[in-house]
Amino acid sequence: MWTINDFPVYGMLSGWSSHGRLACPHCMENTHVFTLANGGKSSWFDHRCFLPHNHLFRRSKNGFLKDQRVVVGPPPKITSEEVCTRVCDYPKVIDCGKTVPIPGCRFDHHWTKKSIFCDLPYWKDNLLRHNIDVMHIEKNFLTKYLTQ
Repeated sequence: MWTINDFPVYGMLSGWSSHGRLACPHCMENTHVFTLANGGKSSWFDHRCFLPHNHLFRRSKNGFLKDQRVVVGPPPKITSEEVCTRVCDYPKVIDCGKTVPIPGCRFDHHWTKKSIFCDLPYWKDNLLRHNIDVMHIEKNFLTKYLTQ
């Protein structure tokens, strides 16, 4: 069993900001983002690169971005261990403390803090990043904050 969170909560728990041009937590710096014509907002909904190379949607020029086919493959997979290595020197934000700006944030990466998940002994071995079990939440997080 594990938790399922909405996207903004996923961003808060993981330490990767889920807003802006680099919002996709799986693609990270390899996000293929485009700007919407009428609203001027960033969008990265076109994840056809994860489909098989012979999939019909990859060749579609009208169903997604106009006159564009997807020929590139998916970005490289980043393991939980690699994520911990990337953020090992970043500060943690606990109890709504003040955040310390991380150099390159919003331009080179979207890390806003080091996730508290990096402290869990089993987190580096998870196949799904930010996958924590319900028993851990009940034992460690809820009892800590409900007893204060």
